[in-house]
Amino acid sequence: MNYLDIIFSGALLLFCIYCFFLVGVESPAPSPTELGAAFWPRIILVFMIILIILNIYNTMKKIKTKGKKDTFDGFKLSEFIKSKLFLGMLLVAVMAITMPVIGFIPSCLILLIGYGLLLGERRIGRLILISVIATAIIYVLFQGALDIMLARGTGIFRNFALFFETILPF
Repeated sequence: MNYLDIIFSGALLLFCIYCFFLVGVESPAPSPTELGAAFWPRIILVFMIILIILNIYNTMKKIKTKGKKDTFDGFKLSEFIKSKLFLGMLLVAVMAITMPVIGFIPSCLILLIGYGLLLGERRIGRLILISVIATAIIYVLFQGALDIMLARGTGIFRNFALFFETILPF
C-alpha cells in the first residue's frame, strides 16, 4: 500500500503545482491596495504542497525502516463503509451538494451538528449552541474579514441569507 500512497501523493503534488500556476494565470492582476483573487488559493495550495511533500517523505521513511511490501492486506471495504471516517466523508459530500440550494448557513449548521453526533456528543442543546456559534464565526470570518461571498441558496434560504447579511455590520 505504501508505494501506491507515494504514487498518489506524487500525482496530487503535480496537480497542486499545476493549479498554483493556473490560478495565477487565470486570475486578474491585483491592484496596489488589494491582495488579488489568486492570493488565498495560492496560500492554500502552498500548504497542500508542503504537506504532500512531508507525506511522501514520511511514507518513504516507513518503507525503508519497516520494509513493508505493496499490499492491501487488512483492508476491508465493509468495515470502511461502516466507519466514522466514511460517514464524515458522506456528511461533507452532502454539504457540498446541498450548499448551492440551501446556502452556507443551513448546510454548515447541518454539517456541524451531524459531525457532533458522529463524534459522540449527546447533549443536543450544547451541540446546537456550539454549531450556531461556529457557523457564525466562520461566516463572519469569510464574509466580513476575507470578503469571500458564501452561497446564499435559493428561495426562502436566499431570503434568510439576505436578511442575515443586513443585520451584520459589514
